[in-house]
Amino acid sequence: MNNEQSNLSSIRQAFGDTLYNLASINPNIYVVNADLKGSLFLDKFAAKYPRRFIECGVAENNAAGVAAGLSKTGKTVFLTSFACFSPSINWAVIKQSICYNNANVKIVGSHAGLLSTDLGATHQMLEDVALMRSLPNMEVFAPLDALETEKIVSVLAYTPTPAYLRLVRPPTPLLFDRNLNFTIGKSHVLQKGDYATILGYGPVLLELFKLTDLSLEIVNCSSIKPLDEKTILKSVSKTGRLLVLEDHQKNGGLGEAVASLILSSGIKTKFAHLAVNNSFGQSAKDAQPLYDYYGLGLKNIINTLRNLL
Repeated sequence: MNNEQSNLSSIRQAFGDTLYNLASINPNIYVVNADLKGSLFLDKFAAKYPRRFIECGVAENNAAGVAAGLSKTGKTVFLTSFACFSPSINWAVIKQSICYNNANVKIVGSHAGLLSTDLGATHQMLEDVALMRSLPNMEVFAPLDALETEKIVSVLAYTPTPAYLRLVRPPTPLLFDRNLNFTIGKSHVLQKGDYATILGYGPVLLELFKLTDLSLEIVNCSSIKPLDEKTILKSVSKTGRLLVLEDHQKNGGLGEAVASLILSSGIKTKFAHLAVNNSFGQSAKDAQPLYDYYGLGLKNIINTLRNLL
């Protein structure tokens, strides 16, 4: 960890600002929005590039179709909304019009996970990774913080294939090393250790840095699909113990992908997976009580690690 960790920075604003800056040097960047311009910090983009900002309103299915059509004219299209609307409502259009055609559309779903707090179960999208992992041709990414968001967006702006980018609502501490680059299909070891490997993505990994008395190897799997199998298997082979932590449903998430990888590799390891277990979210003033309630808080992490150790 570095001195930037105490600073809070908005992942959503990092997305909007990065896209705005990239648009000045890449005229092929377009945005198709579903009436959530302010929430994705796209006001500056819309004001400066009105012909490259398409407002579709509360019509997520139509927005996905428009984005697919634009992409086939040679544009790199960012389809922006809340994750509970896109990819949730328009998943079939994403499948048929974007993935089937291998269209250059980046679906950006904000306000994912329990971190949406007081917006409650309807907006705490906990199934988006599962939905998007299942689609052929779709890549899936979830940044650790604002710094990594900037790096991921800068890469996706120049890739020709479909992708899903998962963003969260609140400002979070900065953990990503500014000197590192983001590479599709690669993970970063945030902390080296020998006792256990912990895999995850997004700000939920912050919980782990409160555990200062254990030698934990913490791996940021921001590239969920494609997955960095080499880094994961190397770490698990060393520690012999594995915990996957994610602010998402157990069903269809990173944990299932990693469990399949471990089983097929033949590596023997103790395994645990902490995620929301077949349940909807609920409203709360802040995220910590929700993390505690759904088993993602520090107390349950410690108990789970004790069982592994």
